[in-house]
Amino acid sequence: MSKPSLIRVRNVLSMTRRDALRGMAGITSATALGLAGRPARAETKAVFIGWQGYDEALFADSFMQDQGITLETTYIGNNDEIVTKLQTGGIGTIDVVTPYMGYVPLLARTNLIEAIDESRVPNLADMLPLFRDDTNVNIDGKLYSTPFTWGSAPMMYNPAAVSTTPTSWFDLFNAEYKGKVGMMDDPLGNIMLAARIGTDAESATLLTHDQLKAAIDLLIKVKVEAARMVAVSWGELADALARGDVIITFSGWEAIKKFVADKGAVAEYVYPKEGTYAWLDNYCIAKDAPHRDAAYAMCNQIIGVASQLKIGNEFIQGIVNRKAIDQLDPAAKALYPYDDPVGFQKKATFYTFPPLDEDGTHATFADWMTDYERFKLA
Repeated sequence: MSKPSLIRVRNVLSMTRRDALRGMAGITSATALGLAGRPARAETKAVFIGWQGYDEALFADSFMQDQGITLETTYIGNNDEIVTKLQTGGIGTIDVVTPYMGYVPLLARTNLIEAIDESRVPNLADMLPLFRDDTNVNIDGKLYSTPFTWGSAPMMYNPAAVSTTPTSWFDLFNAEYKGKVGMMDDPLGNIMLAARIGTDAESATLLTHDQLKAAIDLLIKVKVEAARMVAVSWGELADALARGDVIITFSGWEAIKKFVADKGAVAEYVYPKEGTYAWLDNYCIAKDAPHRDAAYAMCNQIIGVASQLKIGNEFIQGIVNRKAIDQLDPAAKALYPYDDPVGFQKKATFYTFPPLDEDGTHATFADWMTDYERFKLA
């Protein structure tokens, strides 16, 4: 079997939550530009490299206009583009990048982002410790990002179609769910979850080759013995749940509950006893950012109440600011376990990215993508 293109497979990783965010909110750069185009004080044009939609919440109120900040924005299709752009001439020209937390240690280790001067981000005082203290972003006592949105991968299910509330990922193999399980074509997420529940690995992203094989074998077992579909987007999976074609899922996202409700149906979620993985997206200040004051202003704004409410209420993603959480619309607040962050931390883990380089023991990300083809072809 030929080795798959990393670029091709990594692009698959991007067809997940950020695509849903774009679709729900109808986000375009024109929205932000329209707000920023009002008369303002002396203009600072900050350079933003990140996911489409992750600039939108900066303009939830008049802050950016009042500060005279406009954006020169380049949207990415995968996290690797952040690394590439910074390594190939971006240092000294880029201000803010928006990696997921698994990439932050790599960016910090390679000196592509700067440690955060916390005194310049006062809204950090209102951030839940669960996010601010995560070891992917808080490295050796230094904070290297401003975490601003999060979610995890619970099990989604149709409460009217199951005999009892499921408690284990292995319940997917019960006879009542045969041919009614939904999965996502999400290499990173699928392997992390399968590794957590089906191997003895201490970390779901630090796997030996045998552990990687066991994880893929488990994915294939779910696909062959239980699954009805492997969806290419969260919207497709939500549609299947709403129609009743799928009644339970391997992996998921809290926001699917809202997607299904919007279609006039009901879905719930549970964190099975084996646990799951979580994701946390960030604003990072690039090394030698040319507009550092503007970069810090944006880091502070994105975790401010106005921006966080936009992310929570309109984009229906998890938010990090406790004051904003208190002000969320009840329906949006009910989507995420804001009432028990400590309990959530015991059920869902923010894993770092798999190794990129060989160390003689652990499978690299390239190995993951090669082995994932077995699942795709099963």
